[in-house]
Amino acid sequence: MPDYFVFGGCLRSELTFPELTHTHGRVPDWMLRMGALSRNDDAEVISDVELSPTCRIRLTGGDGWFRYSHSCTGSFEVFADGRRILFEPAENGDLDGARADFVSRVLPYCVDHASITWLQGSAVRIGGGAVAFLGPSGSGKSTLAMALTRGGADHICDDTLPVDAGATPVIWPSDDIIRLCSDSRTRLASSARAIRRESDGKFVMTRRELGPDESSPASDAPASIRSPLAAIYVLKSSDPSPSDAPVARQLVPPSAAVSILMQNLKLGPLVTREAPARLLNQLCCIVQTVPVYELTVSRNWSVLGEVVEAVTAWHAYSGAAASCNTYFGVPHSSVVQSELISA
Repeated sequence: MPDYFVFGGCLRSELTFPELTHTHGRVPDWMLRMGALSRNDDAEVISDVELSPTCRIRLTGGDGWFRYSHSCTGSFEVFADGRRILFEPAENGDLDGARADFVSRVLPYCVDHASITWLQGSAVRIGGGAVAFLGPSGSGKSTLAMALTRGGADHICDDTLPVDAGATPVIWPSDDIIRLCSDSRTRLASSARAIRRESDGKFVMTRRELGPDESSPASDAPASIRSPLAAIYVLKSSDPSPSDAPVARQLVPPSAAVSILMQNLKLGPLVTREAPARLLNQLCCIVQTVPVYELTVSRNWSVLGEVVEAVTAWHAYSGAAASCNTYFGVPHSSVVQSELISA
């Protein structure tokens, strides 16, 4: 079975993942096999959601295990140790969809999540610190991260953002996958070969597929680097207006930032009963150390270069997360809420 590098560990899998990076000589952290799952009518139903008349997601669990079942792709059962996963494909199921489900929804649960907070976001490395962008699908976080990469930043992750909420929060390495909508791919990654196109219309690519003109100078940085988190931006798009700056940021006080981060959690129902209190504690630790901003960006391709220049300038000398405790020498929690900086 091939081995893949993902989330800082090694996945050994009978199901192939063309979007993941192969690795050799590592002891696997997780083992994914394919086979038939046993019936378990006594399992607790954690969640049962109808996505469409023909598609639903059902989560069931027991003592230390859970099963993720997607009617259109298949079912994954994660055993108690979190290291062994069994996958039963749905009849005529979408294997590409199953791969996406596994990497973005199932595998994060298997990672040591006692200290990891999983957010829906993208991130780049600027000046030695990680800069993260949060927002729902279509908010532009993947496009902005890719544009910053074209401008010299080092791309860290896309869509799935693992944050280790320690005394100095850091971002773990992710899955090497980049997802772009059609116009963003045309403008920012035209030479990159797409592995597939997902149901939402986005093209799936990897960093290794980017051509030399579309990869950052720091793209040869080891995939295992954990980057200190310098700032978190929650994207808010705006229609083009001649009187508005291309980009502006407003600092969010920690008390409000916790609620915002809660809305951008990645795992959703894939948490245990004790997880809400743990997650709240992790988010509080993050916002007390890392500034959270609301970022308003003009949805206008002609000013994207100015947006990149502004964000890069804000963080060109950020260095490490330790420097994020202050904003121009003042503790960020003490900065007034109304602060507004325009490019």
